[in-house]
Amino acid sequence: MSTELALEKKYINGMFLLGGIISLIFGVLLITRTQGVIEVIMLLLGLWWLIQGLFNILAIFIDKSQWGWNLIGGILGVIAGLLVLNHPVVGGAIVLGVWTIVIGVIGLLIGVISIVTAFQGAGWGAGIFGAVSALIGIFLVFNVFGALNIFKWIFAILLIFQGIVAIYIGATEKA
Repeated sequence: MSTELALEKKYINGMFLLGGIISLIFGVLLITRTQGVIEVIMLLLGLWWLIQGLFNILAIFIDKSQWGWNLIGGILGVIAGLLVLNHPVVGGAIVLGVWTIVIGVIGLLIGVISIVTAFQGAGWGAGIFGAVSALIGIFLVFNVFGALNIFKWIFAILLIFQGIVAIYIGATEKA
């Protein structure tokens, strides 16, 4: 193997190790320090929205063809960014709550569609899966905080698993 390929392989292994360690840390912290992790994530999101909003506003002076959309997107980005930066916990609750409701409504719609197709000849399997999907959707819509707690555990476990796998790959792959 050439020296250049060996260096590239070492770099990739190092990135796997670093990414795995970061995932593992965030997974453990999500379980032990949930509010702190959500605050950090929301601060990064708020900063992202603020910067994106400012760039959208600056884009008005560079390309005037989309100035209306850039102005609206820029103003919304700046407002959302400042709100989330000033209130990361409230912002986190709102963002996660809205996403949970959206996912719940989608699950409910998928369930209803599957139940309808079951009665149109798709079979009992479609009906059972549709009923389960609809029940999960209803749970998500009407029990947002319970669903968020479940999502926290699922996401934390996935981060920990991903971290372990990435660390293993980074440590065992030969350069």
